[in-house]
Amino acid sequence: MTLREIKRVRWTDEDRYPFNPDLIQNFESLKLDVPVTIIAGDNGSGKTTLLEGIAAAAGSTLISGEHMEMDKSFSPAFELADELKLIWSVKTGNGFFFRASDFITYTRSLANIREEARITMEEIKKRDPNSLEILPYARTYYELRHLYGEGLDKRSHGESFLDLFQARFNPNGFYILDEPEAPLSPSKQLTLLAMMHDMAKKGARFLISTHSPILMAYPGADLYEIQEGELVKLPFEEIGHVRLTKDFLQEPERYFRHLFD
Repeated sequence: MTLREIKRVRWTDEDRYPFNPDLIQNFESLKLDVPVTIIAGDNGSGKTTLLEGIAAAAGSTLISGEHMEMDKSFSPAFELADELKLIWSVKTGNGFFFRASDFITYTRSLANIREEARITMEEIKKRDPNSLEILPYARTYYELRHLYGEGLDKRSHGESFLDLFQARFNPNGFYILDEPEAPLSPSKQLTLLAMMHDMAKKGARFLISTHSPILMAYPGADLYEIQEGELVKLPFEEIGHVRLTKDFLQEPERYFRHLFD
């Protein structure tokens, strides 16, 4: 067990982002009593804002390995982080903060690094086949090959997404995932659940925001729904996304009649 609780210790009385969403104004604490904690809520309800603030307070790196401070777009997250206190059982350096929107940028960056290493290796070999200058470039190239095979950019979006998680998940890590289901089919979401379960057995902890009832069904997860700007703990069957999905699948025509009339 790593992070146990997030507490709000200060409140900025300003009507500006990141402090103005109702969820942020009302947030006081969140306990992480189980390996997987999931937050559900509509678009614009403040899920991402809260997760970014927690990630900044935790010192999380991005999926690229860079620290959040390197990205100026996270400046508001660090303002919110200054008002949070994180209570740890054991502080971990493993883990990362992941937004689905960052994935394509990261895979393209990896592809460029791999290709630049390959080209540089060939140029050095032409000049001097025995040169030790080639070693750092060869190490970069073969490490990426070892982690990601031919490359995340060579596989389907969902497959490469899971390849990335498989390579980057480690025991005892703290993982903050913002809508990780975005590129995944239902079957691939089940694969992600299996990967999470494997890591949870090895001490990892997950804090996830999602719209996916499949991810919400993770056995033993603590589920919170944002209702009127408050985090409300609910059983799976009472989560709004779950009820709506179940009702729609049972009688889609009823929804179509309402939407199309």
